[in-house]
Amino acid sequence: MVNYEIEGMTCNHCKMTVEKIFAENGKKATADLDYEIVSVNETLKEEELEKLRNRLSEDGYTLGNVK
Repeated sequence: MVNYEIEGMTCNHCKMTVEKIFAENGKKATADLDYEIVSVNETLKEEELEKLRNRLSEDGYTLGNVK
């Protein structure tokens, strides 16, 4: 599992939204509110990261680097 920093999640609805956005982009992910991370099965390519960062920012989340 590869963990990425994520900011902006405050509740379980946020967690589900983040996981749904990853799923819409073909990635199975698990978000963790307490640790402010999202775990993915593989290292994301720069192109995938950029796409996810743009989409997540539309909903108020910030996807960071590998943690």
